[in-house]
Amino acid sequence: MLQAFESPGLWLKGNLHTHTTNSDGRHTPEERLAGYRQRGYDFLCFTDHNYVTRAADAELIAIAGCEVQVPARGGGGATPRAYHVVALDVPPVFHLMDGLAIQEAVDEVLSVGGLPIIAHPYWSGLSLADLQDVRGALGIEIYNYNCAVGIAKGLSTVHWDDLLAAGWRGNGFAVDDAHFLSDAYGGWIMVKSPCRETEAILEAIRAGRFYSSTGPEIRSVRREADKLAVECSDAVAINLIGRNSAGQRLAAPGVDQESAGGAAVDSRLNSASFSFGGMTGYARIEVVDSLGRSAWTNPLYL
Repeated sequence: MLQAFESPGLWLKGNLHTHTTNSDGRHTPEERLAGYRQRGYDFLCFTDHNYVTRAADAELIAIAGCEVQVPARGGGGATPRAYHVVALDVPPVFHLMDGLAIQEAVDEVLSVGGLPIIAHPYWSGLSLADLQDVRGALGIEIYNYNCAVGIAKGLSTVHWDDLLAAGWRGNGFAVDDAHFLSDAYGGWIMVKSPCRETEAILEAIRAGRFYSSTGPEIRSVRREADKLAVECSDAVAINLIGRNSAGQRLAAPGVDQESAGGAAVDSRLNSASFSFGGMTGYARIEVVDSLGRSAWTNPLYL
């Protein structure tokens, strides 16, 4: 968590899950690049299904990747369960052999220098048992915009907390999984990178120097003895999330009364200080704004 805010560098905005006409997307790579560039993104990763898309843009950094699929145990039936793995920065030709288990698939991505992320676990129907023994993945998608607007199964923070509580270590990623226009520009990561270069961005992602968002900005997180001090854009709530029942919530004055049917209020939070003394396992910060959008830090391991 803290290294993203303590390290020197630039905050760069990017989406790590994007489809084009090279698989089941509606837009060409060039159209995707133009759209994200016009909306202020700094980098974009192409993750077509079983196809490594490569494209270039004069201003937006394009990262090659792909999305691969591995059946889950007992995943038969009318809607079979499967792991989807987003593999960032893989070679121009990358395929998985049939019949691989999920750990073998993750290991294969790592063996070619790629960065594996487990995609949309809620949408995929994956359980704690499916995920907790997977080693080597950078983390999971905790928010997937396509899954949110498609079938309202975009948020996977419960999966994340269950994994972290069980001792699994991995970061949380917000992504688009864009196939159309209706599922683009809704989830992203903010990476602290020393410069605007592909390798520097990838190394920052690998090291966890980023936070995820669907809207709010997290401007600072500082550790002061056994406290975490947070500064952010206008929020209605700032939350400290911990293992099992551990955690705290700070709401803007009047917010809870409004949600309970009281008079509308114009209250905002821009900072919070939380004590995590006595907490075990991990702690993470979550910021919620007045539109219901969220931002999430990666975990601080205690």
